[in-house]
Amino acid sequence: MHDSGPSPTEVVISWIPHDARFRDRAVRHALADASGQRLFAYVDNLVNRDNDDGRALDEYDLRTMAAVREDLRQQALASVDWRRVRDKLVAGVHGRAG
Repeated sequence: MHDSGPSPTEVVISWIPHDARFRDRAVRHALADASGQRLFAYVDNLVNRDNDDGRALDEYDLRTMAAVREDLRQQALASVDWRRVRDKLVAGVHGRAG
């Protein structure tokens, strides 16, 4: 029987748009590339290489990345729907037009 935990896309969507430490850089990458590939590269560097756009992560950030990896349950970030994550990030920047 398969564990019905969150999908990798749900893990990333529930984390990166809400984490002030990484959100601004993630938004910049999302806005720079509509395909989501730059966003993927940024998050992959955070989660799998402990690197925030060239800066080493501190101890607190490393614990966050360990928790994200645990939530991913060995599923690859490549399986994330990066356009969906990008849309979530960009929507937060643009807010609701009135």
